[in-house]
Amino acid sequence: MNSIDEVIRMISESSIPPKSKQNELEKISKEIQKEIMNFNDKRILNVIVGGSFAKGTWLEDDTDIDFFVMIEPAVERNEFEELGKSVGFHALKKYNPYLRYSEHPYVEGKVNGKLNGIRINIVPCYKVQLNKWKSAADRSPFHTIFMETKLNEFLKSEVRVLKKFLKSIGIYGSQISVSGFSGYVTEVLILKYGSFRNVLQTFAELTPNYIVSHESPDQSAIEKFRSPIIIIDPIDSNRNLGSAISAECLAKFVLASRLFLKAPSTKFFMKSSRSNIKIISDIKSNLLIIDFKIRIRSPDILWGQLKKKLTSISKQLANAGFEIIKKFCFTDEQEHAAFIFMIKYTNLPKIKLNVGPKIFLKNETDSFIKKRGEKSIMTWTDDITIVTIEEREKTSIKEHTNQIIQNDIESGKPVGISLDLKKGYSIYIGNEKKLSSFIFSAINHMVRDGEFIRQ
Repeated sequence: MNSIDEVIRMISESSIPPKSKQNELEKISKEIQKEIMNFNDKRILNVIVGGSFAKGTWLEDDTDIDFFVMIEPAVERNEFEELGKSVGFHALKKYNPYLRYSEHPYVEGKVNGKLNGIRINIVPCYKVQLNKWKSAADRSPFHTIFMETKLNEFLKSEVRVLKKFLKSIGIYGSQISVSGFSGYVTEVLILKYGSFRNVLQTFAELTPNYIVSHESPDQSAIEKFRSPIIIIDPIDSNRNLGSAISAECLAKFVLASRLFLKAPSTKFFMKSSRSNIKIISDIKSNLLIIDFKIRIRSPDILWGQLKKKLTSISKQLANAGFEIIKKFCFTDEQEHAAFIFMIKYTNLPKIKLNVGPKIFLKNETDSFIKKRGEKSIMTWTDDITIVTIEEREKTSIKEHTNQIIQNDIESGKPVGISLDLKKGYSIYIGNEKKLSSFIFSAINHMVRDGEFIRQ
């Protein structure tokens, strides 16, 4: 068994990007900076290179170069967004540009060929003073400058190790499809705790409402931010970087940290491509699948709509009496999407029990009888609690799900995912038909969440 220090050293050495690639990216960076300034618009005051490349914390297989186009603060918001799109498409014309969305639109392009996988983002922001923000992106140039002055070569290396760890367990990235740890958050954590090992030791012992702050933690932040973990932005104490991290991603990090510290291995830094055929075979009779096609739109918008609809359907199924163990959405972002629910039972009992108040509570009892009495068999339990017994109209989870979707489609003009579902969908239990390669891949991604547990 390797020691923790040996594993970290091996991963650190393997994470250093090659000098040749560094030179190529610097060449591209200068070229794009020139294109932005050649756009020749007086409202553009400056451009700052940001992202992991500018801060020296980039990974060879996952690199982003961000260009923050600093715009005159007097420019109105609509004009600001249009200018950002115009300069973005101009500067990235060689890189197949397309729109992405955060608080406001920005333009992204991808480098192909030998530098395949490099993302280039042109993000508009206002040129403002610290804490005089007009848009969320206004902080980003300050983030870059802050980290450039704080991160030495050792800390940069530790950031790369942490990024690889998070990537391998599927929780790296703040985009809505992941809801995990952003690159900036990894830098903030390493800067706060001093090393990859210290970060893991901290998260392995994490307590509820934990506050990560470079200053003395202010306990009022717990009430102010209300998120599973609170990570105060070093340049803006009113911003919680942890708000983008889902409870599920936080839980994965806590568990993975404990497991790695207990049995360190390079396997924790390798994303598994294993097919969980046996596991899928065992659970497919407890999987409710909604399979449908989608219209192409921005991935950020699509994933947001999918997650919102997934939560809505899950809540309605739970209200109907079904026990949802896990819910999951998946898409190829081009044509197919699916909702998958791991469920305890596929059918409910024919009768439904509604528990009311104690008999002695007159007003509450009268209200309960008025609401339930005419449609139910009424009785009481040994502890004199009044109850009603009703016959369910639908007991199948497939019937309930279909009714939920139809009610949503018919409730008004369908938008978002409802518009996709209106064009057709399939509802089935996992063992009722042969699974398509897309659905099998979706289920494999869902169960892969626990891969690192079985290292």
